[in-house]
Amino acid sequence: MADAMPVAVPQRRATDAKLLAALAVDKPQRRPDGSYFVPKPLQRMFDIRTHKAESVRTPLTVKLPGRIVPDPNAHGDVEASLLGRIEPPKTGMPVLGETVRKGQILGYVAPAIGVVDRSQVRREVARLTNEIRITAESVEILKQFWFVPFRDGKVMQAEVRLEGLRREREALLPMLQTQEVLRAAIDGVISASTAINGRIVHPGEKIFEIVNPQRLWIEAVAADPEVARGTQLVNSASAVTPEGDALDLTFIGSGLALQQQSVPLMFRIENPMEGLRVGRPVTVTVRNESKMREGIPIAREAVVNDSGGSEQVWELVEPEVFMPHTVKTEMIDGRSVLISAGLEPGARIVTHGARLLSQFQ
Repeated sequence: MADAMPVAVPQRRATDAKLLAALAVDKPQRRPDGSYFVPKPLQRMFDIRTHKAESVRTPLTVKLPGRIVPDPNAHGDVEASLLGRIEPPKTGMPVLGETVRKGQILGYVAPAIGVVDRSQVRREVARLTNEIRITAESVEILKQFWFVPFRDGKVMQAEVRLEGLRREREALLPMLQTQEVLRAAIDGVISASTAINGRIVHPGEKIFEIVNPQRLWIEAVAADPEVARGTQLVNSASAVTPEGDALDLTFIGSGLALQQQSVPLMFRIENPMEGLRVGRPVTVTVRNESKMREGIPIAREAVVNDSGGSEQVWELVEPEVFMPHTVKTEMIDGRSVLISAGLEPGARIVTHGARLLSQFQ
């Protein structure tokens, strides 16, 4: 049998072996002056990136509490108009998160009316139908004989009575219908549902709530009237979710009626990302172009929290030495902050990998 050919070791595997060997010799350690020695192989593993800090003048920003709300033009409720029992369509009852189209049948409501009551309704409808026929004939006869005393007044009175009888009959006819069709009012996703097969619903009760996830707004509140007035002058704003996701906003308008002594402000989310939920709290950031402040702008991911909860950034003081600095920051937008104290211009700040460096503390 021929000798087996030697298997070539991949270049990446050889590189990883060299990297691990280097880490075994050079380990990260804290120095007496508070800085940290981080060897080059570990920096490459953490993908450390730095940026030179430059001082600039930037507009001040204002933070406002807000929450995600649906666009009124892309939000619809499906309600029952009569007392009845819910019945599913042939395709089954739609569930939460299911995408529906406008006009799609979501279910039925069978009127909850007994046999005796149904018979009484039929008798009443028959009686009203007979009276409508007789009254309509009387009106036609009165219109033909012009010599009848006070003919115009009698014709008007008969027409008013005829219209009242027709409205009474229209109010009773839905009780004789076998089913009320529940249709989707808009294109969107089922975000709330109380539909259960056989459940009794009352008139005006909401059964389905449909929201278009591509058309979402943010409702913020401003306690300071000056802030609300300044917000109306900006063309754009931003917001940050509790998870740190940034959202681009466009100002829509503000309300004239105060809500809990605050001015309501509405913003439209441009290109909403997947996973946004209606009612989710967010922090809205609005720039005040009339007021400027000098500081060092930097990406939000470069600012981390130490064990005490203080904000800090990492400075590259030497090729393998990093120094943490406690800083004071102000929000610029959803993706960057302004360092107003704690850092001098010209320092090289870690913009990627700062969270991994903070694990050494």
